[in-house]
Amino acid sequence: MSDLTITNLSKSFGSHTALRDISIDVKSGEFICLLGGSGCGKTTLLRLIAGLETHDQGALLLAGKDLTQVPSHKRNIGMVFQSLALFPHLNVAGNVAYGMKLAGVQKEDIAARVSSLLDMVGLSGLENRSATALSGGQRQRVAIARALALQPDVFLMDEPFSALDAGLRDQMQEEVKRIQRDLGVTTVFVTHDQREAMALADRIVVMNGGVIEQAGPPDELYARPKSRFVAQFIGINNLFDVAGQPTIAVRPEAIGLATDGAGPRGTITRQRRLGALMEREISVGAQTIFQSEFAGKGPSFDDGASVVLSWSADQAWALPA
Repeated sequence: MSDLTITNLSKSFGSHTALRDISIDVKSGEFICLLGGSGCGKTTLLRLIAGLETHDQGALLLAGKDLTQVPSHKRNIGMVFQSLALFPHLNVAGNVAYGMKLAGVQKEDIAARVSSLLDMVGLSGLENRSATALSGGQRQRVAIARALALQPDVFLMDEPFSALDAGLRDQMQEEVKRIQRDLGVTTVFVTHDQREAMALADRIVVMNGGVIEQAGPPDELYARPKSRFVAQFIGINNLFDVAGQPTIAVRPEAIGLATDGAGPRGTITRQRRLGALMEREISVGAQTIFQSEFAGKGPSFDDGASVVLSWSADQAWALPA
């Protein structure tokens, strides 16, 4: 496996700047998530890595080799598209073997590799099943096995689980992380779901408007976001704008409630119990503040109750202007 180095990469489509001065170093065997909303540039960046688009400026290196003039089929990069793009006229084994046949891999080696990959993704025994007769989760596994068949240096995934229901999506996340760890393959995964990124990534790269807002381990981004955008995108964050001072960010679970005290006073507008958690929305002036705690841990309040909010200094942080 190889390091992937992206330096000052930019890409425009006509007058629209999709990416501006993007720099990321992806270590060999690392799992990176590109996280952001629609139009932030994350899929464009993935397509540049794959060679499906050509960058305007900057450098893209794999194991120290410049990929600028290397066509996509010679980059040794595996990719799972959002649409999966399985071949409907081929069975499971045929889909997985397709790239190896094009590459001229020996027939006996193809058979052994197909068997190993289907065992890895939990599809042993389904070699002869038609691709059109598979469930959503099975199609995902075939697409993953096909992308890994040529033992790529880099494995790319473009929101592959967005069409799955919540339970199957969680299951597939666990499967992908297990496979990635077993193979040690360098992986870049695109998602708009911060929960998915937190569950999968060694590092998250938060993108917004074609630039990187912040990159770091999930815990770092959650605990110490460096911008208002990251603070609000990575989970729910309460932002307090204090006149003449930086904006203060406080997580919902860091806020305590009482009937008296010196902190901001608000009114509980909504309460709901979600399993072991109690979640509340509190109106403080024109702002809605979110608070959460383990049910029964703190005092109980009626809807409409007037409460005082408090938090410790080490559970709040100032955001840059």
